Order: sequence, then C-alpha cells, then structure tokens
Amino acid sequence: MANNRPLALTSFEGYETGGFFDEMFLPDGTVRTECAYLYEELLQMSRKDFSTKQHAAERTLLSMGITFNVYSENQGVERIMPIDIIPRIIGGGEWRRLEEGLIQRVTALNLFLDDLYHDQRIIKDGIIPRHVIESSRSFLPQCMGLNPPKGIWCHIT
Repeated sequence: MANNRPLALTSFEGYETGGFFDEMFLPDGTVRTECAYLYEELLQMSRKDFSTKQHAAERTLLSMGITFNVYSENQGVERIMPIDIIPRIIGGGEWRRLEEGLIQRVTALNLFLDDLYHDQRIIKDGIIPRHVIESSRSFLPQCMGLNPPKGIWCHIT
C-alpha cells in the first residue's frame, strides 16, 4: 500500500521514535492529534515537491538577507539560517504553558536591563557585583538613563 502513495515520505514506514521525543508521533507510532492534518498533507507530497519547496524557502531566506557569517572558516562564508519546512506543531495546552514562561522571561529581562541602566538596585543590593556588569562586553554605559520606547529593551530572547 505504501508504494501506491505519491508520497515521498514513505520513510515514515517503519519509523520508530526510539528513546527520544518526537513532535509528530507518539511513542507507539501513532500520529499526535494536533499533527494529523500536517501528516496527511505530507503523505500527498512527492519527494520532488518537498525538495522544490525546501529549496524555494532557502532561496527566499537568501534573497531577504536572512543569513549569518561563519567567521571560524577563513573565508567568512555567508550561510542562510537553517530552516525546515515541516513546521513544529504545538498543541494549545502546551503553547499556553510556553507562552506563560516566555512572557515571564521577557518581562524579567526587560526589568533587569531597565534596572542596570537606571537605579542599579541589583548592584546596590549586592546581587551582582559592579565589576561583573561593567566588565561585560554587552554592557553599554552610553545607555545609562536611556528610556527605550514602551520600556522594551529586549526584543528577542
């Protein structure tokens, strides 16, 4: 039956999750409920279609300049950000938990940075020694007293 599928990804046949977490499959090999639609779509895709879509995504990233340089290689080679066109699906319950943690993290980071560049209570209270902050390459004395729009120091965490 698998050979009649137009799917490239007949590699799902015999696929085992082994001893690791798999985003699409449960340990017994069944498809996670939240991934059922994606799984069915993948079953309809040929290897050629999949490869074409992957290359199109990579070309788009390159044309948009979403790249990084590998300076450890003497030529400073420019590479695109690695991308996998198969999305990672996160169920609603799991997402709510992640969202709470992400909001907490970005709030804490913004409060920390705001304190560093204003009152410096974290230094005055002896939580972090002044020399640790001031010797950091990331500390910018020029930002002392700065008030970024909406109090947001950290846009990406």
